[in-house]
Amino acid sequence: MATIRRYRRLMYGSIAAGVAGFLVAVELDYPFVGLVVYWTGILAFLGVWKGTSVTLYDERDLELERRASLRTLQIAGGVGLVAMTGLVVADQLPSVAVPEQAVGGFYTISALFVVYGAVYTAVRYRR
Repeated sequence: MATIRRYRRLMYGSIAAGVAGFLVAVELDYPFVGLVVYWTGILAFLGVWKGTSVTLYDERDLELERRASLRTLQIAGGVGLVAMTGLVVADQLPSVAVPEQAVGGFYTISALFVVYGAVYTAVRYRR
């Protein structure tokens, strides 16, 4: 079990280092270097994940991922629904202008739910 924890820390640490390196490099005005650091972190994650003979995930991890994914979609849907209706009402007020980024965000979250529905349907009927 200690070996599994060590590999997982290494995997997620490489992702965290990649993201942190990207943010620092972009802040220092080196976006290409940031992308290289970011992708190095991702490749290190994949290298540890696929390069070890130790089973790093089991059915408990799959159940945890399933529950976390569902909870994430529930939160995103609830917050999105409240925010979308609030912004539709606010947009009708003469003193409020809804920015285009908000509209793009709602299209993005809507697309997420469409993709989820399509994948769910495909997985359900594939069995």
